[in-house]
Amino acid sequence: MRKKKICMVGDFSVGKTSITQKFVNNVFSEKYLTTIGVKIDTATVGEDKLIVWDVAGRDSLSPINASYLVGASGVILVADGSRSSTVGGLLEIWQTVTNRIGSVPVVVALNKADLDGWQIDDHSRALLDQQGWDVFATSAKDGKNVEAVFKKLVEIMNCKES
Repeated sequence: MRKKKICMVGDFSVGKTSITQKFVNNVFSEKYLTTIGVKIDTATVGEDKLIVWDVAGRDSLSPINASYLVGASGVILVADGSRSSTVGGLLEIWQTVTNRIGSVPVVVALNKADLDGWQIDDHSRALLDQQGWDVFATSAKDGKNVEAVFKKLVEIMNCKES
């Protein structure tokens, strides 16, 4: 079994922990619990054992702790689809990632697709598409595309290794 470290990164309160818990344990909680530092879980996709690092979110006072990124085989960038500002933040977060560990495979989860008030406009979507990233509208609550995000990242990582 091949082990791969994946980092979940994004702003505070975008749903990184909720996506991880839905994927790893098939559970969703309405309670918001701030991640302090990093939370680590494991899951299996095919022949790959994923070590999922749920990295504490970024805000104007707290940047992402780039030391948690070291050794990552891939990254899931997470934004909150009901807060367009978190989409713009992904480009800054990606810069932090590449400055620390170089370019690694990446997919984007635009989370909270189950909520009314979706704010991902054509401009925000174009910013993501320009990067060449695979982008998924996800919902940690109902599970929409959660598994697909992880499977796509594993597929990209395995293609890069070949």
